[in-house]
Amino acid sequence: MENDRQDTLARLMEEHGDRLYRLCLLLLRDPHLAEDAVQDTMLKAWRGLDSFEARASEKTWLTAIAVNVCRDYRRLYWYRKRLDGEALLEQIPAPPDAEPQDDGILRQVLALAPKYREPVLLYYWQELTVPEIAALLHEKENTVFTRLRRARAQLRETLKGWDDDG
Repeated sequence: MENDRQDTLARLMEEHGDRLYRLCLLLLRDPHLAEDAVQDTMLKAWRGLDSFEARASEKTWLTAIAVNVCRDYRRLYWYRKRLDGEALLEQIPAPPDAEPQDDGILRQVLALAPKYREPVLLYYWQELTVPEIAALLHEKENTVFTRLRRARAQLRETLKGWDDDG
């Protein structure tokens, strides 16, 4: 039984570890805290393996745990004191199938208020659906839709002329 749990946890880490690290790094803006958050996420997943009922996918379940761990980190005084501002974008590993991109959009997304940043990152970078995002953020679907719309409007405004050559 214990070996099954270890095998399951190893599989979860292998399948989802890089994605969770990217998410935690985007949310926390610190590579060391992101590593800690992924470890805490996996520890919580380990403890909750027996209660996982598969009502959601493993990806959604782990993402929800990771978002909550990152939120807990951000509430702590030492996190706010340690944060040096801008994320270390060059340290965010690209997804295996991703093409190189300009990080200007990501910088603007990271500058959004957390209530807008989280849904945008979950929708566009984690490729979760609005119902999945609503469930893991404990918000109504309409709230998530509204926050995505407002975030897009803010990004449209801040990125006006961003890709112009002249």
